[in-house]
Amino acid sequence: MRTNLSRQHEEAFSILRTSLGRLNLPVDLVDELIDRHIAVSFEKGAMAFCEGNTDGMLACILSGYVYIYCPVGDGNRTLVRMAGPGEIIGYPDYIDEKGRHARMFEAQVASKCTMALFSRDHITRLLAGLPPDALVSIVATLNTFWSENLRRFTILLNLPFWDRLTMVMTDLAKRAGVRDSEGIMLIPEIGHEDLAEMIGCSRPMVSRLIAIMVESGLLARRGKQYVLLKKWDFNNNNHNSQKQVRLSEVAASPRKSLTSSAPAGASHGSGSSRGIAAYAARSSG
Repeated sequence: MRTNLSRQHEEAFSILRTSLGRLNLPVDLVDELIDRHIAVSFEKGAMAFCEGNTDGMLACILSGYVYIYCPVGDGNRTLVRMAGPGEIIGYPDYIDEKGRHARMFEAQVASKCTMALFSRDHITRLLAGLPPDALVSIVATLNTFWSENLRRFTILLNLPFWDRLTMVMTDLAKRAGVRDSEGIMLIPEIGHEDLAEMIGCSRPMVSRLIAIMVESGLLARRGKQYVLLKKWDFNNNNHNSQKQVRLSEVAASPRKSLTSSAPAGASHGSGSSRGIAAYAARSSG
């Protein structure tokens, strides 16, 4: 009888197969890649990948959740996103001073997890055996993927904080949510400080925005997890994002104002860009 963990791993590989299928990778190549994986477990808080590392490995998360950070200098880093089962992490790289492919982002385990590790060299050898037209198709698909992520970054950077938060939480609900009778519950536990980093504002601002969403019937807390309620607009995830709560009405109340504690113009995207500079990498790791 299959264990719950083995079912989770099968589901994660199913998501991975779908993602790689969108890149037009042949099914037999994907099967061989998955057959050659190495499963490794990590405890909460462990560093799975470090910036600058040249080990040549990347991973698919099989269970649990992982924080993806972008180092920004002077020992500081900012949270890019929270990655979950079926997502690939560890692959974005740069060429270091010795001409090696080095890892750009860090990955720290948010909850106990298992990852399937893959060798970059093995993937390279598999791709080298494909015909030229297949490689051209893969490159074209990757170009579309990164273009869409750049567009997402550009949109996010120019949104008010309210819209940034709804955009980020909608994305989490689609990738790491479970639908129930009330709406969609976010499986991972994510704090206000984490959300603040991802949208480039202060923690108090996020706390106020969350409070407004709760009072307005858009959001609920269930223990340490959030539930995006049925009033939440899950489909309208762009610069014209949900306005069930009109900002003009919110601003009319000093207690609920989105801008009273922020610098002029801050609610319209002039806050710290450090927290969102890497958010476009929707599947980055």
